[in-house]
Amino acid sequence: MGRNDRKLSNFLLTPKFQLKLTYYYIGIGLVVIIGTVGTVFYKMAIVQDIMNNSVATDFTAQSRISEQMFQIAQISMIGFVAFAMASFIFALMVSHRIAGPVVALTAFIEELKKGNYDYGRKLRPNDELTMIMDGLHELALTLRQRHPPTDVENDQAD
Repeated sequence: MGRNDRKLSNFLLTPKFQLKLTYYYIGIGLVVIIGTVGTVFYKMAIVQDIMNNSVATDFTAQSRISEQMFQIAQISMIGFVAFAMASFIFALMVSHRIAGPVVALTAFIEELKKGNYDYGRKLRPNDELTMIMDGLHELALTLRQRHPPTDVENDQAD
């Protein structure tokens, strides 16, 4: 398959889930960035007003400008930290929805390898990889039907 044959659906495995989280991430990011930029521009306007209304750059004007510039730096840092935290939470949510099911799938496969076809493992309804877990449950049912436990195996289990 060439590069030109790829479709958007190949990148979005579960569009409803992926797009919903992406929209949340973009929305939160935009709110943080717009809030930060708006506040910085407001503070810069105050600095410009101080500079325009001061006849000479006296100590008081310099002090007020310095205070406003310090607040601009603080606001910028708060905006950056808020965006970084939102990114971390987003990444944590996505990894939680994938890493948790991988652990459950691995445990289920290990039980199937041992011949324990009755082992039941469920994923949370909104977890990723539920289709794979459903397929493994069907595989366990098929294996149970093809290889019913013998009396010797039942005696060993007791």
